[in-house]
This record gives sequence, C-alpha cells and structure tokens, in this order.
Amino acid sequence: MSGPAARAVPLGDERAGQDTYRWVMLGLVWLLYASFGLVRSGPAPLVEPIVQDLRLTYTQMGTILGAWPLVYIGVAYLAGTILDRMGLRRALFLGALIIAGSGILRALAGDFTLMFLAVAVFGIGGPTISVGAPKLIAIWFRGRDRSAAASIYTTGSVLGGVAALATANAVLMPATGSWRATLAIYGLVALAGAFLWLLLARDPPRQATTGRAGAAEKGGLRYLLRVRNVQLVLLMAFTALVTNHGITNWLPVLLQRGGMTPAEAGYWASAPQIAGAIGVLFLPRLSAPGSRRPMVAGMLLAAAVSTVGLLVTSGLGLTIALLLHGISRAALTPLLMLVLMETPEVGPAQMGAAGGLYFTAGEIGGFAGPFLMGLLFDLTGTFAVGILFLGALNVALLLGTPLLREQPSGSG
Repeated sequence: MSGPAARAVPLGDERAGQDTYRWVMLGLVWLLYASFGLVRSGPAPLVEPIVQDLRLTYTQMGTILGAWPLVYIGVAYLAGTILDRMGLRRALFLGALIIAGSGILRALAGDFTLMFLAVAVFGIGGPTISVGAPKLIAIWFRGRDRSAAASIYTTGSVLGGVAALATANAVLMPATGSWRATLAIYGLVALAGAFLWLLLARDPPRQATTGRAGAAEKGGLRYLLRVRNVQLVLLMAFTALVTNHGITNWLPVLLQRGGMTPAEAGYWASAPQIAGAIGVLFLPRLSAPGSRRPMVAGMLLAAAVSTVGLLVTSGLGLTIALLLHGISRAALTPLLMLVLMETPEVGPAQMGAAGGLYFTAGEIGGFAGPFLMGLLFDLTGTFAVGILFLGALNVALLLGTPLLREQPSGSG
C-alpha cells in the first residue's frame, strides 16, 4: 500500500504544477511573440529616413519590407517539422536568437543589399516563433482554456508592433537621433527575451507528447494538403497576411501623405494594433467550437470594408476604419489556428507541420503585400490601386467560408 500511496502524491503534485506552470509558459511565449512583433515592425515607421539615408526607391523599400516573408515561405514548413521533432524549448530559443540578430544587423546595413539581407534573416527565425506558439497552446491547453490562451498569445505580436510604431519616431528617434540606434535597441530587447525563455521555459507535460511522433509519421505534407479544411485555411492565411503586411508596412507613409507628421502617423498607425490586441482577447474566446466559421466570415468582411475605408474616409470614419482593420486582421490568425487545431486530421500531433504550412501560404501574401503596394505606388503615384485590390481579395475569400468544416460544440 505504501508504494502506490507514496507515488500518488508526487504524481498529483506534478499534475498540479503543470496546470499552474502552463500559464507561465504562456507568458514566456507571449514575450517571444512580442519580440517578434517589435523587430518585425521596426522598419515601418522609419521608412522615410531609411529611404533617404540609403537612397532607395519605394519599390526597393517595399522589397526590403517583404524580404523576411519571402524567406519565411521556404522555411515555415521545415520549421514546423523541426519543432515537432526538436521540441519547443530548444527550437524557440534558436528562433528568438535569430530574430534578435536580424534586428541588430539592420542597424549596420549600409545599402539596399545589406538591408535586404538583414531583414531576410528574420524569415529564418520568425517561423519558429509563429509556428511554435500555437503548437505550445495545442499541447499545454485544452477546452475553453485553449481558446483563452490562443487569444492571449496573439496579443504579443500585436503589442510588439504597437511598441515599434509608437516609440520609433516619438521616443527613440528623438532620443538617439538615429534610425540605426532605434533598430538596434529593438534587437537587444529581443535578445533579452530569448535568454529569459531559455532560463525559465520547461518541456511540455509527458502525457501531452505521448504518441506524437507516431501520429506525425502517418501524416506529412501530402496528407495535410489533401484535407479540405487545411486547403481552405491556407487560402485564408494568404488573404489575411497579404492584407496585414501590405497595409501595416505602408500605413505610416499612407497617413503622412494624408497630412500627418511622422510622429502623428506613428501613433495613428499603432491604433489598429491596439484595437487588435483588445479584440483578439475576446473574439476567439467568444467563438466556441461549432461557431468559428461565422466568426471567420465576419472578420473577412470587416477586413474588406475597413481596408477600403482607409482610402475613402477621413476624420471619424478613418478612425473607425483603422480600429476595425486592426481588430479583423488580429483575430483572423488565432481563429484559423483554432480551426486547424480542432481538425481531426491535424490536432496537436501535427500542429507544427500544419502551422508551418499556414505561415508558408500566409507569408507568400506577406511578401506580396508590401512589394505590390510599393510597386503599384511607383507605377500610379497612389496607394489606391493596391488598397482596392486587397479589399476585393478579402471579399473573394469570404465566399469560401461556408466550406469550412467545424468540430461540434463540446468536442476537443
């Protein structure tokens, strides 16, 4: 009797400790995702001084802004499969180190080629974070807690972007007098986050990883690409990220061309990020299993309306368009990730690979968005054509939402 009884307490303690520590893990991955957002968004509010200092065209600057999504396309699926095999703790630390390195290298770039390469390095480390975060949620959380955790972790990237947009021209540029020093500071913040993760993160619970390798071996790329939900989510990922990156990277310039100062444009460009951070805390949590499809449709419609609204409104209308745009684009990724997690053919066992596919498709749009916006501006002298294209794309994908298959309420 003493044997089983003696074992019962430590097992119970271990389970209780895991239940508590999962929220610590959520906080740590939130910090990594915030560093991701900070370094990713760093160049956007600094476009004008970078263009002037490095003597770039807008097409070249658009290519630089889209450099990391271009690399991301080739790395994301591989990063997902590595995560499934290497484990979260080591893989996420490596990814965070690479992100920090990208931020610091940008500060050292002296021409178009070096800046392009410095930004492109982000595309090697970025997928590990953006794929690893939802995998962590799938492993450590269940039921309603999973929806809550998916809502919370996504705010990291959003608020990291807010910090870059709000502090670059209003705080760091006046303090340092240099866009290079500003980008270096963002890289150092990301480096500190990487080492904090290494110090405090734990491997996931044993019971959550049992059987993962065997399940993953039965799947693979071909298997996942035959799943209808995966196909639809990949198309929606492209739409979500082509809109997100296309607008976010050029929004400070768009607002400046509307009459704002660089500091004002930075503040207002951060408004969608703040709205998104608030919205993403609630919207995925409100969409219980069985009700995610109408929520996805609503977010695509809101993205279409608000994107065009940036072009045709001013004053209060522009404010509403900015806030709605931020809410819709921030909520789409966690909603689509929840759909993937709850697709029986995917689940936690293959969430790394499926998440990698998601961001591969998404970052094709992530590269195309900034590049096309810059190219179309150089060709037409206006952002109108690019904005109308992005709005129409969201309407087109809205028509595909009835085909999404959902798990019944109460499952998973």
